[in-house]
Amino acid sequence: MITTFDDYLIHQTPLALAHVGTTDSNAYDRYFLEGFVPDASLMFGGAFGLYPNRDAIDAAFSVSFEGTQYSLFTSGRAPIERGDTRVGPIKVEILEPMRRLRLSVEDAERGFHADLVFDAVTGVIDEGRQTMTDGPRTSVDLTRYSQLGQWSGEIEVKGRRIALAGREVLGIRDHSWGVRPLGGGGSTRWAPQIYWFWGPLFFGDECMHWHLNDDVEGEIPDKFAALVPRVDAGGSGPLYMRDTGGEYLFPVSFTPRYRHGTRRIEHLVVQLNDKRGPRMTLEFIPDPRLLFSLMGLGYTNKAWEHGAWRGEAFTDENAWPSHEQSPLFPRNWHMHHVCKVRRDDGKEGVAILEQCFFGPHKPSGLKGVTNGWEAA
Repeated sequence: MITTFDDYLIHQTPLALAHVGTTDSNAYDRYFLEGFVPDASLMFGGAFGLYPNRDAIDAAFSVSFEGTQYSLFTSGRAPIERGDTRVGPIKVEILEPMRRLRLSVEDAERGFHADLVFDAVTGVIDEGRQTMTDGPRTSVDLTRYSQLGQWSGEIEVKGRRIALAGREVLGIRDHSWGVRPLGGGGSTRWAPQIYWFWGPLFFGDECMHWHLNDDVEGEIPDKFAALVPRVDAGGSGPLYMRDTGGEYLFPVSFTPRYRHGTRRIEHLVVQLNDKRGPRMTLEFIPDPRLLFSLMGLGYTNKAWEHGAWRGEAFTDENAWPSHEQSPLFPRNWHMHHVCKVRRDDGKEGVAILEQCFFGPHKPSGLKGVTNGWEAA
């Protein structure tokens, strides 16, 4: 099926662009967007996914402030034209490729409004290709890029207007595509274990983004970090790490401490190396006043798992006080924290720290699937 994007010289397969180069039902193309205020008074996020082999599209918007997290979910039939990036009340617009985008939310019936613009303060970071197998089957085969920046605009939730003007609102946007496990079940040979960190870091004149995926024994099979210069927002033209400079580093060890009886991070130290050896140490200190559950954007959310068919058009909402986010409820193990960050070279900054821990992790003392951490 020919569509308007086929008028451009961008084809990667003999197929028209309405068709992806795989018949895997888990094929996807997805935006993830997030912003926060460094004093931990506010965090918000957006997710927008297209699933071409399921003929589905979905999105979510979530805001955590003053002790409550609010979420709006929507889904529908995938549009034929790839440039149509709206589903229900949520829309993502690329204003300037690799520089600026807008996230819009308009649902007066449910009391959600947002008009948010992201301006990049770093070049786009190419995280490369990630491939994982589940027995004989390729279960993950994707590419992702990320970009750090600052947000402006306004948010209104349930009649409460949250002005962003005059406040430093930092954040990240990423875009990934390929194949990854989506909703709809199916068999798996994977052990029930994941130990994952992720997040953007902001310092005065430079930024960093990183992730670390560890196994039960602590081998760190998947690790990534990029240190990039911070540039002025508001310019024009695409920004790439390859043009602005920066370097890739390697997380090689980490020392977590959890809140007693839970799996929530209370303190974390990470050692980063470059090709020559040790480069820097990062110390993360989460602010306990704000919790942001990724369940609010569809992750680990059985009611709104990504890529599930819910009919031609469907929208729903949810809200829960932070104190009801039980730390041992498995779907609440996928969390974001606002953190202060200290480096051993004396620099200080702020960060988002994502944690997702499920199953055992011998190096840090986590046992079983649902056990909280107990001090030795």
